[in-house]
Amino acid sequence: MIRHLLLDLDNTLYPASGGMDEGITRRMIGYVASWLGVPADEAVKRRIEGLPGYGTTLEWLKAEHGLRDEQDYFDKVHPESEIDELQKDPALRDYLLGLGLPMTLLTNAPMSHAQRLLRFFNIEDVFLGVFDVTYHKGKGKPHPSSFLDTLAAVGHSVEDTLFVDDHPKYVRGYRAIGGQAALVDEKDRFADLARDEGFYRIKSIYGLRALLVERGILDS
Repeated sequence: MIRHLLLDLDNTLYPASGGMDEGITRRMIGYVASWLGVPADEAVKRRIEGLPGYGTTLEWLKAEHGLRDEQDYFDKVHPESEIDELQKDPALRDYLLGLGLPMTLLTNAPMSHAQRLLRFFNIEDVFLGVFDVTYHKGKGKPHPSSFLDTLAAVGHSVEDTLFVDDHPKYVRGYRAIGGQAALVDEKDRFADLARDEGFYRIKSIYGLRALLVERGILDS
């Protein structure tokens, strides 16, 4: 029985169609281009080729291209000014609290980014804990340890937790360790994948309550 929610942050608690997703991607590509000394289009190509074996761009750069200064990467990709790319959502806090289930946040971004966004949305106190990529020593989602260590820290298990994320790779990672998961599929691209691989699908975080009711986890 699901008694706990494990939630992603970016493009899950807010829509990918806002400005932040594009901003983070642009800064990430810029960093890759600068670090590798290649044009932006070549950086895009190399990142696409390299990422399948890793959870994040940072992990790939560290493993294959000698990056050591994580803080420099975080500062460039997640500057304080990134907050200007977000849109207010005054309904989010009450919606999350109204679900009536304990929640934990798991992000592959740094803690400074997570805290910045939680303050922006006024949801700092909503979660049992907030776990970033540095907590897992760079081995974030979809590494099994990132899920298992996070759940152990808050006293929950794979069996009693529904994981919600916008990235199919991360949802697959959670499914691979036996968990139930829901994919935030804003642009309706993954209906076949969800059906074939056995995970749920919602259009936004605001579809989560209906899913929980449908699965008998919450009363209508």
